[in-house]
Amino acid sequence: MHIFSRQTYRSVCAAGVMTALSLSAHGQAKSSASALCSAQSGAIKPTILELYTSEGCDSCPPADRWLSALVEAPGAGNTVALSFHVDYWDYIGWKDEFARKDFGLRHAALVRSARASGVYTPQFFINGRDDRGWAAGIRPASETRAATAALVLTAQWHGERLSFQGRLSGASGKPNLEEGVRLRYAVAENGVVTHVKAGENRGVTLKHDALVRDHGYITVLRDGTFSAVATLPPKSRRANSQLHVIAETTAGEAISAVSLRCD
Repeated sequence: MHIFSRQTYRSVCAAGVMTALSLSAHGQAKSSASALCSAQSGAIKPTILELYTSEGCDSCPPADRWLSALVEAPGAGNTVALSFHVDYWDYIGWKDEFARKDFGLRHAALVRSARASGVYTPQFFINGRDDRGWAAGIRPASETRAATAALVLTAQWHGERLSFQGRLSGASGKPNLEEGVRLRYAVAENGVVTHVKAGENRGVTLKHDALVRDHGYITVLRDGTFSAVATLPPKSRRANSQLHVIAETTAGEAISAVSLRCD
């Protein structure tokens, strides 16, 4: 287990929201728009599982494998798995190309809100709560409570950018929704392989699933509608990527989620 307690973190800033997609001439030439795809949330509250990990951490590969097994297992449909790579271990010999500073900031913010013992890797959070059950092979329990919100989502690829829009409403489908609800998205990629050439995992081949490639918060208008754009970094494969939109309370409790994969 890697513990990182000296770094001072700022609170996570909400990502800026783009309400329309404007393609450059280069983007249009590179790839035409794909077909529209759509999905809607289920009737049961989702389980949101977040792993904070690093390719530079020799304690992390077992957690990565455990998460991959969970993603690939049947019956995991109501669990949204997200693997965030942090950058604060880059200095010990291997730079994790999937790590982002804002993922480390989110990690620290979750530790504070959950009143966890500290920031370490690998570290799992289930619905915003620090959880160490993975080490004993314990799968997260599926939610049985009814969702208190509903999400309808439509998306379309434009090259490496995914524009999406939808509507957040109360569980009845009406626009009424209690105060203190926020919306965020994540684009996660499966089947990413890295051959580590330095650092603590030197010589090890790592496979990543549910690898978060973009993440941010979304502004919801008064009528419940929203729109945003996610961008995949270079070398990402959109065919292996999935969009998740999560409605949660400001305390981090998920109340609804919708996931879709667009070809």
